Amino acid sequence: MTDTDVAPDTAAWRTPHGTSQSVSQNHLAGEVWMLLRRNIREALRSPVIAFIFPVLFPLFAETLVASSYARVSSLESFPIQPYTAYMAPGMMLLAGMMGSGYSATALVLDVQTGFLQRLRLLNVRPSAILLSRIIFDALRVLPAAVVVLLVGLALGARLESGPASVVGLLVMCSAWSVAYGGLFYIVALTTWNPQAPLAMSPLFILLMFTSTAAMPTSLQPGWLASLAHYNPFTYVTEGARALMTGPVTAHALLPAAAVLVVGIALTQGFVIPLFRRAVER
Repeated sequence: MTDTDVAPDTAAWRTPHGTSQSVSQNHLAGEVWMLLRRNIREALRSPVIAFIFPVLFPLFAETLVASSYARVSSLESFPIQPYTAYMAPGMMLLAGMMGSGYSATALVLDVQTGFLQRLRLLNVRPSAILLSRIIFDALRVLPAAVVVLLVGLALGARLESGPASVVGLLVMCSAWSVAYGGLFYIVALTTWNPQAPLAMSPLFILLMFTSTAAMPTSLQPGWLASLAHYNPFTYVTEGARALMTGPVTAHALLPAAAVLVVGIALTQGFVIPLFRRAVER
């Protein structure tokens, strides 16, 4: 990011006479909205990393991988048919995991290029800066999740719980994106290396294949089923699967909600003090 990229964003808080206006006079919501718009504009300049890349692997898995494992769903012990219907919920969540390093890297670059310092001179609340990033992360995943859902439906997946479940699925995808993305912020704000969050990208492979996203525990080897039992992604996936194919039960949704709430609380509990330290440097 260059100074020319930063200037239009800080100019949004200038008076008609060209003098800087104290942003502290604005409401927190106004600051968040202004920064969120800036984050979206910034992402649109790099659409491949921000929006296209997150949907590529989930679609690959949902089409080619699902077709390779299609016969597995014919087993009596397999819970859902066709296999695409079983795999689609996990792939929607996976879309939220892909590209998580983008926002964390962008935040480090904002610090290194002096953009955060400019915002501080304009009295922008640090909470508004971080909150705008979190909201952006929650929104960024939605287009990819919708595409994965539509492709899944075209390939045989179904919404047994009705159209209202789509809202629940999208909320779950957004929440999981924020919880999982917090890990990348922690690494970024600890190392101050913009490449470090991107180096963590393969983490999604480990979480995916040691969960029930691709195969139920009843068909997994004992050691892998044990790993899936302790994998938080398993519980979020089962909650999303319940919303999509039913039945919607507390047994499926409560563990998923607990993982999301605890995950967001834990990761943001580390991110907030690290970010505050960065702003005060």
